[in-house]
Amino acid sequence: EYYLREQMKAIQKELGGGEDFLTEIEELRERIEKKGMPEPVKEKALKELKRLERMQPGSPEATVSRTYLDWLLEVPWTEADPEVLDISVTKRVLDEDHYGLKEVKDRVLEYLAVRKLKAERAKRGEIPPDEVNKGPILCFVGPPGVGKTSLGKSIARSMNRRFHRISLGGVRDEAEIRGHRRTYIGALPGKIIQGMKQVGVVNPVFLLDEIDKLSSDWRGDPAAALLEVLDPAQHKEFVDHYLGVPFDLSDVLFICTANSPHNTPAPLY
Repeated sequence: EYYLREQMKAIQKELGGGEDFLTEIEELRERIEKKGMPEPVKEKALKELKRLERMQPGSPEATVSRTYLDWLLEVPWTEADPEVLDISVTKRVLDEDHYGLKEVKDRVLEYLAVRKLKAERAKRGEIPPDEVNKGPILCFVGPPGVGKTSLGKSIARSMNRRFHRISLGGVRDEAEIRGHRRTYIGALPGKIIQGMKQVGVVNPVFLLDEIDKLSSDWRGDPAAALLEVLDPAQHKEFVDHYLGVPFDLSDVLFICTANSPHNTPAPLY
């Protein structure tokens, strides 16, 4: 195999401009091996790389394939920040950043305390590790400007997690959440996977802002797509249409905000 590859390099060199492409393929193969992807994802990436190898370097299909591999390599699969679950630290940070809001802060501390207890029980082997992240999703409801978004930032800071805000105001297209299929020109993953790429770790705090402003039209219902993202029974294997492989969202801490709960679709609420 090595001998044939070297021959191919020599031929490409004589044809002109091909050796860069082959070097790039080798680099991609190395990165895929080192990335620590789950086995099915790795298989898919190597299969795509084989397809790319057979294509002409300048063809539009090669560009699509190359972009897809880039996304698979840039999304975090195992990288995580060490989490701090200390109720006294969270209480201090919340008090530093926000005056008043006693009920809200108590609810946040209660939520994190239950999470901490679950983590300790999982360590002792009393409950399966998957159960730790299962639980309700916090949703802050109130008029604009009362500090809903900044509360999310404070929670992330107190837990030593990265923070990412996704604004859902006026989102009408289901593909904004779940991504476009790769057959379309200019296809991209949805906001969830894009956010994961930006933060670069599997355990950030995601703030879904203005969940009551979602609207649906002929392009599908984004609120229905969000159900899969937020449901603890489903989001362990969230499939983005662009990536086409299951992505684990169970380590993400989701927080939602709304101005009024009445406009939020009932199942989602």
